Formats: sequence, C-alpha cells, structure tokens
Amino acid sequence: MGGPHSFFPPVLPPIAPSTIASSAIDPPPAAHDDATLPSLLRDRRDGRGEAVALFQKRAGTWHATTWGEFARDAAALSRALLDHGLERGDHVAIMGDISQDWVVAYMATVCAGGVAVGIYFTSSTEEVEYFLEDSRSKFAFVAGEKELAVLLRSRQAEALKKIVVFDPAVPSSKTIVSLPRFSASSSDCASLLDEQAGKARAQDNASIVYTSGTTGNPKGAILTHRSLIEGLLTIRGFCPALFREPQRVVVHLPLSHVVGLGQGIVLPLISEVTPYFGETGADFATTIRDVRPTYWMAPPRFYQRYAAELVSRINASATVGRKSYRFAMSIAQKALADRQADGPDDPFLQALFATCRDQVFLPLLAEIGLDQLRYPYTASAPMPPDVVKLWQTWGVNLKEVYGQTELVGANTGQIRDWSKPGTIGIPIADPRWKTRIAGDGEMLVTGPGLFTGYLNKPDDTLEALRDGWLHTGDIVEVRPDGQLAIIDRRKEIINTSGGKSISPAQIENELRRSPYISEAVVCGDGRKYLVALIEVDRIAMTDWVKGRNETLNDYSDFCSSEAVIHLIEGEVAKANQRLAPVEQIKSFRILPEELSAENGVMTATRKKRRKVLNERYAVLIDSLYDDSEDSLIRQALSNL
Repeated sequence: MGGPHSFFPPVLPPIAPSTIASSAIDPPPAAHDDATLPSLLRDRRDGRGEAVALFQKRAGTWHATTWGEFARDAAALSRALLDHGLERGDHVAIMGDISQDWVVAYMATVCAGGVAVGIYFTSSTEEVEYFLEDSRSKFAFVAGEKELAVLLRSRQAEALKKIVVFDPAVPSSKTIVSLPRFSASSSDCASLLDEQAGKARAQDNASIVYTSGTTGNPKGAILTHRSLIEGLLTIRGFCPALFREPQRVVVHLPLSHVVGLGQGIVLPLISEVTPYFGETGADFATTIRDVRPTYWMAPPRFYQRYAAELVSRINASATVGRKSYRFAMSIAQKALADRQADGPDDPFLQALFATCRDQVFLPLLAEIGLDQLRYPYTASAPMPPDVVKLWQTWGVNLKEVYGQTELVGANTGQIRDWSKPGTIGIPIADPRWKTRIAGDGEMLVTGPGLFTGYLNKPDDTLEALRDGWLHTGDIVEVRPDGQLAIIDRRKEIINTSGGKSISPAQIENELRRSPYISEAVVCGDGRKYLVALIEVDRIAMTDWVKGRNETLNDYSDFCSSEAVIHLIEGEVAKANQRLAPVEQIKSFRILPEELSAENGVMTATRKKRRKVLNERYAVLIDSLYDDSEDSLIRQALSNL
C-alpha cells in the first residue's frame, strides 16, 4: 500500500494578518448532488491516479499512497467482502486506531455496497457487544490482538461471518483472517470500482456513527453518501482555501468519530486536503512536528494543551528569551486589539507585529510543529476565551465553528479573521442550508447533509428530526454584531474539551447502583475529564457507620468523614470498572447537603436542574480539576 517517501513538507509563507477572510466573499461552488463515495474514488483514480492520496508513518518512515494504489487496494478488499457473502446494505464493523488500513477497510465496505460501523478502539467488551448487536454487523475489521480479544469476548462475535485483522501476525482460524490474506483471496477486481460506482446512489446509507444517548445507550446516526459529502462541503462556507490549494492535515481523532471520518476519508475526496496518519493516534504530537499541518480542526483540549506546553517552555527559557517574548507579547496584544477593532489597521503597529511574529512567535510555534498552521478551527465544546486570545496573540488565526454528528459538517462558523472568542459565528452562505432559532431559543438546522435518523431508535429520530429540521438541543442567542452564541443546552450531553460527547445520565445510573449513593451529578462540560458530586444515602450510610466509632449526627458530617470518603471511593471505582475509559470518574466530592427542590437544584419529581447545580456548586466542581494549564495561560496574557 504505497512505498517509502522522503518526507519534507514544503515551506509556506507565514500568515499575513487581515480583517476579513476570503471565505466571506467566495461564491459557493456547484453541489455534488449525485456523487457517492465510490464515484468520487473512481474520479480520483481516473483524474489523479499518480497524485498522493494519503501518507502513513510506519516504523519511523513516511509512506505515500497514490490515488491509483488506494483505489486498487479498496477494490481488492471490496471484492473479498463480496466473495465472502457481503450483500448490499450489510453492516461492517471497524475497530482500531487511526491508520491507512482503517481507511481502506472503510472505503472497501462502502464500495461493496455495505455500511461502515465505526467502533472506538478503546471500547469495552460491553460496548462492543452493544454496537454489534445494535448494528447487526455481518463482518468486522479489527486492528490487532488487543481489539480482537475485546471483540471475541462479546457474545455477538459468533454471528460474524468473518473477522479481518489488520495485523498480519495474528494467527488465522475458521472465522479470523489477516487483512493481507483476506484481500489476496479476492477474485478479479479490475472493473469492480466502476461497477459499484454505477450502482451506488447518493441516498444509500454509508456509515453508522455512534453518538452519546441522553439517557441510555449510544445512538447510531445513519449517514448516507449525500450526508457525508454535503456535510463536509459546508467547509466551503468558512474555509474555501481547502478546495483551492494543497493543504496538510494530521488525522488525530478516531475515524469512528465524525471529525476523524471527515478529515481522514471524505474531505480528501472532494478537496485539496491530504491526510497524514501517524504511527498511533496517541503519538499525534510527534506526527504534528513531522507534518507541520496547514489545516486543523480540533477540540478545545488540544489547543489548550499545546498552549500550556508553549508557555511552560517560555517560562523555563533563559532570561533574555523571556524578556524578548514579553516585549513581543506587549506589541502583539495591541496589534490584535487593533485588528479586532472596527476601521482600518494601524500599518505601523501591524508591521511591528509582523517582526515579532517572524522573530519570536513563529520559531516558538515551530518547536511543536504549528508554525505553518494557516487554517486552525475548533468545535465540539466551549473554548476558554483566554486560550483563543493567546493563540491569536501569537498570530494563529484560531476560529470557532459549530457542528454535530447529525449534520456532519458545520452550519455556522466565524468568518471574520481574528474573531473574538465566545461565539459560533454566523450561518454559512449556502442557500441550501438554513439555520433558524425556535421560540424557546433552540437552534434548528436543515440542509442536504443531515443524517436520516438513529438506527433502531424511531422515537429519538422523531425528537431530533421534525419536518426536515434538525433540533440541535443547543439554546443560542444573537449578539448585537449578528454572531450566534450558545447559552444553554437542552440535551443532557457533556462535551469534554477533548471532543468526546458523553451522556452523564448513563454514568450517574452506574454510580447509583451502589446502595450508599442516592444521587450523583457528573460534570465535565468543556473540561479535560469527568468528575462527580455524590449525594450519599442518609439511611444506608447511617446504618453503615454504626459500630465504627464514627460520630455523624448531620448529613453534612458525611462529606468530611475519612471512612465515608474511603467507602464511596471504592463504590466509584466499582462503577468505573463498568465504564469506558473516557466515561470514568477521575475525582469526586461528597456533597455537603442533600439535593432537593427546596434548594433549587432538583424539580419536585427529583429531576436535576443541571444549570443550577453547576452554578450552586461551582467552587466545589472547580476544586476537582487541576487548573495548572489554565493558570499558565492566564499568566501568559497578564504578566507582561
């Protein structure tokens, strides 16, 4: 699948400050109304067969794969699936870290008429069992022994016709076969891609992408070929440069995530973006230093982590370097305020900033591989304003957009360069996409790229899709300058700063399985990890402390008792064993009072008022997080 490549990213000129992005005036190109993923791959093979489709790093060496090679590999694997009984519309599960093999397995599935079901490679056996049962997958691809072991512990594994393992070293059996051996068994496939491109229709299902349910198991969003293609084409509304000039992107999110799927598979088929896959997803920092991406869409957590790392390096540098940095920052902050103000830029101030950028900030960004990042975006969770301001002060034109799995791409985005943080911009300028605000403030979206429903969940589908409009669950307001801002959320979903969408209710249910926990409140929206506030059961706890030499007269005594804290610590650990790593509670506090309607945090029927809970216990919640990174970033903006 491609040969070694002597890898030297081309040097691009630094970003030049401007007031209005070109995306605000570019006319929208023609739509891809009838396009499908197989037809797009065929067109790439025929029109750009010798051009590079993607890069994969293996054993320290970057390997390039051309569109011709990619199409050949996908067709061979498609033929193998068809030869082993895959029928049109069958579901095929794919579980593994980001890799070229994952991409080929995905394209082979959809080119054979199947529907790809992405499974996070960190999923537990229970989660894998649910995904396989819910999707009724007929085949499964797994990366290696670790994923294979998890899958085989699932009762649903016996229903699979074949389990194909990317790792060629894994021994084969009746139903288990390595990817090279499986592909090699395929019959003639020279014309398969043309045949399948002729059969596929834009309205055919292509993917099932699981997203968190509000009260139960994850929901499988059904995405058609049109959903994926038109959803990704919304990027033209806020970043048309991706469709005009070559760009490099590091694929860092799992390909089972809609952003990873878009960046690593769909976007390269319709734009000038070339994806790069590192040795592992966890090694994305090394990959970014290698690649020096020009485009990146990442959750807030990634930008926050990198900002804290750079500030730490600055603080640890020599005195002369710190003085130069502080002087450059004093100019850069004034220059940013000048660019964000109405009216023409101050040419002298901007010239000073250009010198600071070239001499101080770009060398600093080069240390982490982000010195050529021309088009940085963030979405999926609230972005701390100080983080945005710091990146913009360094000359990185970071912008926020809004999107969901259910609409694949983005319906709003910040268009103006150096946009102030705290908004999700304005609706994209594509007449086929419309955004409106309901009477209660909920943002509604309609357009050609919407999902078609949730797999096996008709009630959830009817709640989300009504008369062709997606009810996003996010409450927005229009700011005086016309920008939209999210002010509340109707759905009980937590979006972590790492880009994970998680149902707090499901985790709270696991915690409440303990006889000592009467209620739990899981928090973590916009944060690095999940924490919990615990309401202990007064009666059960009173019985437990009898005979333990504990004097606990009031409920408030429970939160300071070391014995009680130790007990609840064990109960939380038990719940964590039943949860996926991203869902696990990293820290908790026992509440000093019982939750009730009287103190305003619960309804009369014991439903949580999450906004009130977060406000009332804000100090307690903040104490559960390590704020060292936030402090570094705040200091970087204030101590000049």
